[in-house]
Order: sequence, then C-alpha cells, then structure tokens
Amino acid sequence: MNKHTIIAIIVILFVLIMMPIFHLPNVKASEETVGIQAADASINQAFTNVLAAEKAGGNVTQLLAQLNTAGALLAEADNNYYVGNLENVTSSANTARSIANQVNSDAIGLRNSSIIRSQKIGLFTVVFSVISITIFIAVMFLVWQRLKNGSNRKFLASKPVVAENAD
Repeated sequence: MNKHTIIAIIVILFVLIMMPIFHLPNVKASEETVGIQAADASINQAFTNVLAAEKAGGNVTQLLAQLNTAGALLAEADNNYYVGNLENVTSSANTARSIANQVNSDAIGLRNSSIIRSQKIGLFTVVFSVISITIFIAVMFLVWQRLKNGSNRKFLASKPVVAENAD
C-alpha cells in the first residue's frame, strides 16, 4: 500500500467516526420537536375538556387563564426551537405540557361536578313541581268542596215558590 491509500483510508475512517458526532444535534432537535408536539397535544386535549366543562355549566375562567399561560410557553418553546436556542425549548415545552395536563384534569373534574350539580338541580325541580301540583290540586278540591256545600245549603234552604195557574 502506498502512502496516498493509507491517508485516504484514515480520512474515510475519521469521517465515519465523526459522522455520529455531527449527527447528534439533529437527534437532539428531534427530541425537542417531540417535546413541542407532546405539549401541543396536551394543550389541545385540555382545550377540548375545558370546552366540555363549559358546556356542562362550569365556570372555566381560571382554566382558560392557565391554558393561555401554557399556550404562551408553547409559543416560547416553538420560537426558541426555530431560533436555534435548544437549551430553553425542553424546559418551556415541559412546563407547558405540565400546565396543560393540570388544566386537563381540573377541567374533567369541573365537568363531572357540573353534571352532578345539574342533575341535582333537575331532580329538585321535578320533586318541587310534583309537590306543588299536589298541594294545588288538594287546595282546589277543598275550595270546590266548600263552594259545593254552600251551594247545596242555599238550594235546600230556599222555599219553593208555586206559580199560580192563570187559566
């Protein structure tokens, strides 16, 4: 082997050994995008459950404020990723995902408690209506009975008037 062949083999081996090192930032960037995508999915799921809690009648003002904070952190992580500031991406994305997961569980709890409260109110309304209707019918029956008895007494107390025949 000549000197040029040995140098070429060494250069090729050096390049092959160095390729994983140059490829490592791409792996890290891919981990960052996975973190951003996970936070985005968590925020979307939390938003869906907050909407369901609102439809069930829950007060979602605080949950929306927290979801706004998570969205701002996700936007910050996304901006840091595109700028190339990879150190802050993971932290912001993880914080956003953590807030979104908390909002998600709070929204589910709020939705469930709102549904139970609505069912209790509905049951109370039905029971109150049945009792009110029963009392109303009983009072109307007593009033009718009293008027009927008074009318019968007046009828029985009246003297028959005989009309004379004009023949």
